[in-house]
Amino acid sequence: MIISQSDHLIQILPPKEEESECLQNIFQDWSVNRGNLRSQMVLFLLRIAQRFHRLPPAWRWIGFPLFAFYELWVIWILGIEISYKAIIGPSLRLFHGVATVIHESVIIGENCTLRHSTTLGTKRGINDAPILGNNVDIGCHSVIIGAVVIGDGAVIGAGSVVLHDVPAGAVVAGNPARILK
Repeated sequence: MIISQSDHLIQILPPKEEESECLQNIFQDWSVNRGNLRSQMVLFLLRIAQRFHRLPPAWRWIGFPLFAFYELWVIWILGIEISYKAIIGPSLRLFHGVATVIHESVIIGENCTLRHSTTLGTKRGINDAPILGNNVDIGCHSVIIGAVVIGDGAVIGAGSVVLHDVPAGAVVAGNPARILK
């Protein structure tokens, strides 16, 4: 999967490359979350569920037990609602993931950090979801809703409510979020 920040291009890889990409994402997620077994396991299950979801519809039934386990364990017991339909780049850091919500149409770039009680969701419809660039750092209790584009390297302060685009490298905080630097 390739995510281009400028035109929001998403390229789907051939099945063979997709399998190796899935394994690479698992190992990269595992590496950046070293010492946080809960985040490692949540992201492992997420990547496997994403892989099964990309299978042709006739073959998805094979992954049904995994989808059921993912829903029960990750969403209901751990309280981390990350949709396996979301497009999430490699090396996602998930600190204290409790109460994290990521809508199914959200796009997250590489090397992003999410902290607890972060919500990435839609405002009006399914295609009205945030797009995060690479190396975005989001503080705890932050809310990003609507068709918002967060530029590469942006930092979202704790407790922020982001309703508008954030340029690359900017630091924003507040409710509603304003550019600080």
